[in-house]
Amino acid sequence: MMSLWFVVPAHGRADLTRVCLRVLADTCETLTDNGIQATAVVVGDDENMDTARDLGFGTIEQDNTPLGRKLNDGYQLAADPAYNPRPADYVVPFGSDDWIQPWLLLNVTLPKPNTIMCFSRCAVVSEDGSRIARLTIPFAGVGVRVIPTQLLEACGYRPAPEDQSSGLDRATLDRITKANKHRNRLDVVDNQPLQIIDWKTRGGNIHSYDWYVRGHRGTEAPWAFSAGREYPEWALDEMRAVYEGSLVAA
Repeated sequence: MMSLWFVVPAHGRADLTRVCLRVLADTCETLTDNGIQATAVVVGDDENMDTARDLGFGTIEQDNTPLGRKLNDGYQLAADPAYNPRPADYVVPFGSDDWIQPWLLLNVTLPKPNTIMCFSRCAVVSEDGSRIARLTIPFAGVGVRVIPTQLLEACGYRPAPEDQSSGLDRATLDRITKANKHRNRLDVVDNQPLQIIDWKTRGGNIHSYDWYVRGHRGTEAPWAFSAGREYPEWALDEMRAVYEGSLVAA
């Protein structure tokens, strides 16, 4: 059975992160039940570590910044045989404010050892929870990628720029490509936008909803899409409560 680890840096936003990690745990369970042994390692220094441990995920205690170091710690634990007696076949960088449908990964052929799988579409929710925009990201797609761990060996299993906290998606790809002497390739999957959702909140975002949508305003409320078909109804109910609570607090 192929194995896949999500690498999740986390900080703050404990209520939102709790919902997202619970959805990720469901995703990992469905993947495992259908032939891809999946788990996650969560990297941080606050109460999100308790949530991760309660869900059975691996954890690494690390300062919040720089983000590159947090990601590298996660990659290394997941993939490096010196740290993991059963290293993953694939790693997936993943946000603590993201959801992903398991069937997105189950309905594709996982990439060959020299290929990074990218996804061209995602949905982004505004900071107040009132809008969701379906986006197409050109070239290398969204930041959620399936990376064969063999490509990380040439980087010492630490492919992200160690001291950076922004621009990591492209920089990490560039470093992997350079370390592997340009022998790797990208496979961009034309997925459905709601298969990957990025839940923006006030504070704690590297990039805002407006930065992502670049003038394209989503008009649909995120709660309008069909619960039970895209994601569990409990997850939508809990996320809605998180946004309503943040508005009251504001």
